[in-house]
Parts: sequence; C-alpha cells; structure tokens
Amino acid sequence: MNHQHPLFKLSACLLLAVTMLVAGCSSLPDKSSETADVKTKSIKKQAKKSVAKTPVEPQQVTNLWDEIVDGYGLPEVSDDRVSKNLRWLANNQRYLDRVALQSRPYLHYVTNELKANGLPLELALLPIVESAYNPFAISPSRALGIWQFMPQTGRNFGLAQNHWYDGRRDVMASTDAAVRYLKRLNTMFDGDWFLAVAAYNAGEGTVRRAIDRNRKQGKKADFWSLPLSQQTQSYVPQLIALSKVIANPGKYDLELAAIPNNPYFTTVNVSSPIDLAQAARMAEIDPKELRNLNAGYNRWITNPSGPHQLLVPVADAAQFTLTLDKLPQIKPMQIAGDYKVKSGDTLGALAKRYGTSVAAIQAANNLKSTNLRVGQSLSIPGQAPVDSPYARQAEQEIAQRNTKNTGVYYTVKSGDSFWTIAKSNGTSVNNLLKWNDLSANAKLKPGQKLLVANSAVTQKDGNKITYQIKSGDTLNKIANKFAVSTKDILSWNKVKNESYIHPGQELTIYLSAKN
Repeated sequence: MNHQHPLFKLSACLLLAVTMLVAGCSSLPDKSSETADVKTKSIKKQAKKSVAKTPVEPQQVTNLWDEIVDGYGLPEVSDDRVSKNLRWLANNQRYLDRVALQSRPYLHYVTNELKANGLPLELALLPIVESAYNPFAISPSRALGIWQFMPQTGRNFGLAQNHWYDGRRDVMASTDAAVRYLKRLNTMFDGDWFLAVAAYNAGEGTVRRAIDRNRKQGKKADFWSLPLSQQTQSYVPQLIALSKVIANPGKYDLELAAIPNNPYFTTVNVSSPIDLAQAARMAEIDPKELRNLNAGYNRWITNPSGPHQLLVPVADAAQFTLTLDKLPQIKPMQIAGDYKVKSGDTLGALAKRYGTSVAAIQAANNLKSTNLRVGQSLSIPGQAPVDSPYARQAEQEIAQRNTKNTGVYYTVKSGDSFWTIAKSNGTSVNNLLKWNDLSANAKLKPGQKLLVANSAVTQKDGNKITYQIKSGDTLNKIANKFAVSTKDILSWNKVKNESYIHPGQELTIYLSAKN
C-alpha cells in the first residue's frame, strides 16, 4: 500500500482542477473569434453591395460583324434551299471578300439604324443580297441603290427623284425608308420576318395572294410552303445562309475580314452647289469614294435646291471642311418648276424653251417615251450642270479603274505630250485617245493617269475570261453577251441553276475562237 505526502495530494488536486477548467473553456464558443467572423461577413456583404451599386460599362465590340451577329433575331431554320446556298457560299471565298469590301463604307450606319429601331440585324445583310452594297446598282425594272427601291415604292416612302438627285441611291435616305418599309411589312404579316422579307422582294400583294391561295386549299401559309416565284423562293434562303456564314465563317472554311465597329462617314453641310470632283481633288480624297458616298446626286454638281449635305469619310472630314471655304462659288442654277402641257407642246420645244434637254426632262419625270398629253404636269429641270474639267477627269479615272483589264497606266509628267507618251510606250496617239476617251485637243495635266497598253478583258489559257455579275444581269443576258450557252456557263462554274448567281459574283467563261 502506498502512502502519499499531503502536499502532493494538494498539488494533484490543483492540477486536476486546472485541467478541468481548461477543458471546459475549450468546449465553450470563442466570443472573440465569433465577433471576428461577424465583422468579416459584414465587410464582405458591404463589399458586395458596393460592387453591385457600381455600374459596369458594357465592353465595346470592336468587330462590326460580331455586333451584327449579337443582334440576330430571325428564327432558326433548316431547309434544303438554305443548305444549297451554304454550299455555294462555302465555295466562293472571292464573293465573300468582295461584298465585305463593298459593304464596309455603309454597314456601320445601316446596322445602327436597324438596331435603333429594334429590328433583327440579319437585315443588315439584305443589301448584300439585293445589290452587293453597290449604291449605283440598277435592275432591269429600274430599282436603284443598295436597297433596290422601285420608283413608285421610293416615292411612297418619301425618296425624291428628279434631275439632280435620286434618294433611292442616297445611303442615309434609302436606309431610313427601308427601315420604315420593313417595319410596316413585319406588322402586316403579324411579326413573321420570313414573310416580311419575301414581301420586300416580291411585293406585299404577291405574298398576300399566295397566302390566301394556300389557305383556301387547306395548305400551310408559312413562307416555306408558299407558291412564290423562283427568285423569291431563293431570296430568303440566301439571306439566312449568308447570316450563318457571317456568324461562323470558319465552319465553312471561309475567312471574313474584320470591319472596325466605328462610323465610316460623317455629314458635312454645304450652303450652295459645289463641284464634288473639284472638292475631292482639293481635299485629296479619292473622287470615286466621295461619289459612292454621295451616290444620291445624279451629277458631280450638288442639287441647288437641296439636300444641302455631303457624306465624307470621318478621316477626311476636317480637311474637307477647310477645303469648302476655298472652293469657287458656282452660280445659282434655278429649277424651272412645274409645267402643264398644252396642245402642240413637245419635249424638244420645252427643252429648248427652258434651256435643258429632252433626256433631262424625261429623267426628272420618269418618262419612258416622248409622248405627252394635254394637261399633264411636268417637272422642268433648269440649267444643266457645269461641264467641269475636274468631273471629266474623275469620270475618266473611275472608268479606267472599273475596267477589269491587264492594262498598263502612265502618270503624266510636266512637259509630256500625247506624241511623246505614245512613242515611249510603243503605241500610237490614236490608241491613247481611244483608250482614254479623249479628244485630240485635250490638255494633259501632271499627275493624270493614262491607259497606255490595253487589254479589254483578262484572258487566261487563251480563251478563258472572268466576268463579274452586275445587278440586273440574268444568265441569258450574260450568255448572249459572250455568245455562249447558259448550260455551259452553269457547267463551267459548277452552278445548278440561275437562282445561285448573285450580283458581285465572278463567273468563268470560255470564249469560242470567233470571239
């Protein structure tokens, strides 16, 4: 039996008590730790609240194509006609390159107008289908501009058409009209965008009659079921296929050059008529670019009665504005106004009386013939535009650039003459004058470009040419132009039928020996 010292017992008891106290304390919640957790959670909540209250700026989409795709709103659809157009696009990189390049000056403005009006941004691609974004595109039925407005439809939507100006070619005016027209069509067809787009192509009456016909026969009345023309049946699928390629070009082994998501042009107000070609030359702007941006003007001289504004590339706006102050004033040119046809009147007599031309009166009034009727109201244009040497030179340069050839150009230097230029380039003066559409007494100017070696069409393999389809072209017209068959054109280009050809597309054509 062990006997312990009393002091040892006391120490043991104290040790046991302390141990129990420590153990007990560790089992209770730590107030200081809990307080710290509460403070941390409170700080986190306050931080979250402060972040939520700070507005987050949306990140700018730098590529305009991405902006367009983000605004898509047409329904998804799977149809053989869409697939056929997709296959065609997948094999035509050059077509995509061309329409992307041609749309660049106008696409930002069109996209913003559609977006501001709450319309699906696939519609920004509609001018590609209509005109390949060519403001000077014209169809056989006289539809004009990037939106291809017919004369009467243009007037219905406020697009002025006269001797000086045609609003159907004005990118801002025609886009405003197209937006209003598309909104009206969408409402008319109860929000069905496929029917609205089909009606934009074929006319609302045509689509309505097709719908009524199907309903009477107990058939479906959606776009895909309607008995519309082949052109209209391929029109909507072209737009859908194009939208799919724009959204994901890599999926179809295609490339799409980025377009900056910034305005390309700005407006500059002018107070009086000006010579566009002269202003372009003085401001060092490409005359063709200035003309394309202001395609609404029928002449290089702006409309005396308005609109009094020009579209100018943003990068050139400041220099162009300074140039306006240095331009010589053009004498005011009055518009003769309206005239009521009297017995015995002829267009020739009226043109002579008012100092204009028969062609000008016909253009101002959209007359197809020279026949007049008593009481008919005519708009008589006034003095013809000044025949500006700047305009003549600009037209010449543009014509040369628009000719797809392997020609050689020469830049005129001080002291040059037609004879010295012809001799140094191994040709004749007559050829120079003919190729450049110049008269023998025309004056040469330093910096002027002359075509000195001409080849009207690029030929390869002896008789192979490349032809770019223009708005209004048909397969039959192209075949007749080159004395070949439509069947051969389809075969050479691996195209199934005419619905697969588009403005801006290039066709390979093999000429016969007699060509």
